[in-house]
Amino acid sequence: MGDMMKKVVLSNGLEVYYYKIDGIRSVTIAFNVGVGSVYEPTNLLGISHFIEHLSFRGTEKYSMKELKLTVESVGGILNAWTDKENTVYYAKVPSSMAYETFDVLKEIVFYPVFKKEDLELEREIIYHEYLSNKEEPLNNLYELMFQEGIDGPHSKPVIGFEETIKSIGLDDIKEFHEEFYNPYNVKVIIVGHLPEEVFDKILEELEKIKRPGERTIKHKSIIKHGIIRRKIMKNANQVHILYVTDGFSLQETDRYAAIVLNTILSSGMSSYFFEEIREKEGLVYDIYTSNLAHKNWGLFNIYAATSIEKVQKFHEKMLNSINNFNLTDELFDYGIKRLIGKLELSTENTSALTTLIIEYISNEVDPELPNDIVSKIKNITKDKVNNVFEKLFSSKWSLFYVANENIDYFDKLGGIKFDYLEKR
Repeated sequence: MGDMMKKVVLSNGLEVYYYKIDGIRSVTIAFNVGVGSVYEPTNLLGISHFIEHLSFRGTEKYSMKELKLTVESVGGILNAWTDKENTVYYAKVPSSMAYETFDVLKEIVFYPVFKKEDLELEREIIYHEYLSNKEEPLNNLYELMFQEGIDGPHSKPVIGFEETIKSIGLDDIKEFHEEFYNPYNVKVIIVGHLPEEVFDKILEELEKIKRPGERTIKHKSIIKHGIIRRKIMKNANQVHILYVTDGFSLQETDRYAAIVLNTILSSGMSSYFFEEIREKEGLVYDIYTSNLAHKNWGLFNIYAATSIEKVQKFHEKMLNSINNFNLTDELFDYGIKRLIGKLELSTENTSALTTLIIEYISNEVDPELPNDIVSKIKNITKDKVNNVFEKLFSSKWSLFYVANENIDYFDKLGGIKFDYLEKR
């Protein structure tokens, strides 16, 4: 862990991570709760997301308006998100409002007041969110991939299903909150400038929270290989495509070379795929790769959207680009320099640093700060990046697509196999 990161474990089990940055006037504070759809029973799918919404309706100490006004009246941001394994409540404010903002977040997380009338209001809002998601091709593509392409608890949708959204009750909410929102299952992250006495006062307040409970255990899911699945959406004007295979976990040393490769392939307009597939051929508007890293498993994917008329040409160009990939010194230098530059720029952004820390601690892995990652990136060689490339593209891939009609060309493929190794 980096020199500037302070970690404090309180007597109630709650962990606090403080990354102090001198010379700035802002602070980001986040509460990471170890709960998401992975831990939900089938009949309560979406309940973590439901609680995230409902907790902003008011607490024992603050009304709904007071919660928002405390943060927003000084120009701050107050928000939250729910994912597969964690729920995050966060705020970014001027440093002078750090303690008051912390208090708002602490109340939202530990002391929300759940009322029947609020539950029904949020049920309507969440149902509209669910319907909006159903209309959005990209959301549908990723849901298709998680539900059809993964064996394990990560296949569960974060927002739930229509029937669970309509049936989750007040007692369900209260019981689930009591079980998972305990100090041992919560981690607090503070990034930015904070007077020492304010930090001590925050620790004092957090120590007072007494509630029995346990920490959730991190789960692993298995990625299916060699399958092709589709979803037909009449409002989809493009074919949205996702190629998927095993990626790299947060604990694998290959992960650093994979981050460099990811940068080379699709970060920026100078990246390999952007140049080969968009700039030279005009086959896509957007194309990107990403590695979703968990504690002990990872998922690597390539996303692109093209027209129905260009599907075959696009796919053949993808295969060709992979099979003829040559890691030149120019590409390698681009990947290393761009990645280091982006990491260095992130040190000035308290929100970006908070998100980075959350990625680690939500997976029970010690956080790495940008300087830690930069030192590892500097040791990456071309051979290491080539090895990661071969590992990825010699395996079997699955393909998922969303379009307004069946794509016969895709449906006839027997899974996706890049023959990169055979061409060497």
